[in-house]
Amino acid sequence: MAKLRNPFDPTTIGSASSVAVIGLGRFGTALALELMAHGTEVLGIDDQEDAVQALSGQLTGVVTGDATKPELIEQLGLAEFDRVVVAIGTDVTASILVTSQLLRVGVKEVWAKAVDERHALILDQLGVEHVVRPEADMGRRLAHMVRGAMEDFLEIEPGYAAVRLEAPASIATVPLRELALQAKHGIGIGAVKRGGEWMVANPETRFEPGDTVLVHGRTGKLEAFASHWAKLRAAERKKH
Repeated sequence: MAKLRNPFDPTTIGSASSVAVIGLGRFGTALALELMAHGTEVLGIDDQEDAVQALSGQLTGVVTGDATKPELIEQLGLAEFDRVVVAIGTDVTASILVTSQLLRVGVKEVWAKAVDERHALILDQLGVEHVVRPEADMGRRLAHMVRGAMEDFLEIEPGYAAVRLEAPASIATVPLRELALQAKHGIGIGAVKRGGEWMVANPETRFEPGDTVLVHGRTGKLEAFASHWAKLRAAERKKH
């Protein structure tokens, strides 16, 4: 039987913003706290008392218990949650068992962390629609940043991404429509950050020195464009 650290009624968080996070290691804890910071009500579950104690009072509810046991899942009413995240990272067997139980009781939407490709394949075969590979995703993201001139890299899906770049001063005051970046480079400008605030870009947007730009497009095009802008900025620095 699970031990409830905080009295918790699942019906109180049955709205579209209810999420249960199973596994409160580094990944699960960061996820749960970020969800709470953005107004989502979160139930955290872990079989380690220390992990649960550390988050007591920081989440909507915290529970110490073994989620591989069907009775715990049923007791907590996890089928009533909009989303359940299986964030178990080290015990692949436990991850698979928990995920299988959640699917059996009819959880609407299951997200599961995979530690490697074999784990991901099993989760996919179970029918999990959202399988995340944080280590692999971060590795790919960092690779693009290391080899290019990007401040950040976000893969939307394989082959298409969004990046943050610093705008060269040499194109300041020229409206986007005249720069024709899509026609020349095959990329699009989604937004510009100026003075700490992001604003949506439009054909009349003009860059200013120090602007950060959100650029999107196919990965190869983005890397070539980032390199092009880096050369422009390097030439500007040499002049000064």
